[in-house]
Amino acid sequence: MRYATTDNDAPIFNPAGTGFMEDGWHLSINSQAFWQTRTIYTETPLFDGEKKFEGKAQIPAMPSLLATWHRGNLALSGYFGITGGGGKLNYKKGIPSFEAAIAQVPDLLTQKGLETTDYSADLSLKGTSYIFGFGLGAAYRINDMFSAYLGAKFSYAINHYEGSLKNVQINPKNELLGLNGEMVNAVATFNSASEKLASMAEQAATGAEQAAAAAKQYEAAGDKATAAQYAAKANELKATATELTVKSKTFEAVAEQVSDKELDVEQTGWGITPIASLSFKYKRLTAGIKLEYNTSIEMENDTKVNEVGLAAYNDGIKSHSDIPASIYMGATYALLDNFRLSAGYGHWFDWYADLPGNQEHHAEGTDEFLGGVEADFLTRWTVSGGFQITKYHLDDKYMSDMSFIMDNITLGCGLAFRATDWVKINVAYFHSIYDDWKEKETYGKNTYKRTSRGVGIGADFDF
Repeated sequence: MRYATTDNDAPIFNPAGTGFMEDGWHLSINSQAFWQTRTIYTETPLFDGEKKFEGKAQIPAMPSLLATWHRGNLALSGYFGITGGGGKLNYKKGIPSFEAAIAQVPDLLTQKGLETTDYSADLSLKGTSYIFGFGLGAAYRINDMFSAYLGAKFSYAINHYEGSLKNVQINPKNELLGLNGEMVNAVATFNSASEKLASMAEQAATGAEQAAAAAKQYEAAGDKATAAQYAAKANELKATATELTVKSKTFEAVAEQVSDKELDVEQTGWGITPIASLSFKYKRLTAGIKLEYNTSIEMENDTKVNEVGLAAYNDGIKSHSDIPASIYMGATYALLDNFRLSAGYGHWFDWYADLPGNQEHHAEGTDEFLGGVEADFLTRWTVSGGFQITKYHLDDKYMSDMSFIMDNITLGCGLAFRATDWVKINVAYFHSIYDDWKEKETYGKNTYKRTSRGVGIGADFDF
């Protein structure tokens, strides 16, 4: 828990705390690596029970650089790093909503008289998200107990989505169309069936015209009985032509639905966040509070391919993806010269932001509760441990298989070694435990699960 820190990481966590640093330069160079999975279990008749969709993300490096220059009562500080997102999430078998659209095809075909029981498809979805942050500001130590900070953060956001639907196959049976229940390419089969049915419909329509003409001839000749037979035949052939045309158009539409499709879109945007902070220091107690204002970010699509029919991903479309306003506060108390306890709280005003798809209407605000302990030993070593509990207060409409976040608790531990009076090496490990989330969709029920673990390494320099 770092919201009351006056160490080298203060520019991010407690910027007003830089006012209590020693004169000189204070640098911190860090990097984190994460391993994450996002798993969706879908129960639906379309999949004949439960099916698993798993996305994996490996984030090899999330570097950051923090710097503070302190002189007298003044401290200038800044930082650069990845402040949000990070890494590429890869669903090698797609996601439920993608496959559900294909899984409906067998029932649709069976209802149209083309008995079909099975399907297969090559589905994939990759998503990448980064927010690069650059902060800069100044702190002033008002007196021995209080320090204040004003600054700003520039954020540049990048999202990149790549998806594909390829090689859809089905196993239809229809003697008239020469289909025996073996797996065949869906697009070629539907296009062929559509053309054949269209030809049969044209033949039936021509026969209907001929029968209607014959009925008129017999009617003129006074042979009403024969005229009635031909008129009935004309109506029958006309109805057949209409039915075959409808089936032909249906197969043509289904061929389009299951044709190979790709999505490749990059979204970019930027925003500036005003930041204010206060820090307090008295004997063994230090405390800090930081307020970050809402960051308005307008994302614009740069779309190379959008064959999936989602208008939100069309080229040039703009949408808001704000970073919500937030407040952080923390305190650290040294019970002994070498033993410290910390506690903290953070809150994000999600409902105040303008989020994608009006998600702010389905969020009450995020709460974060933190605690930690730190102990020095053997003169140059420090060991630490802590926890973070995060509560999002969301409803079902906020969640989707494209993006889901759940309440979690993160446990972490760290070890620091002061190699010299001006160099300190830090290593850490952290593991997040997520609550499951169950959600009903039109095609069935999804259960969302997540795992996340990571390591961090860094070095602090004072000179």
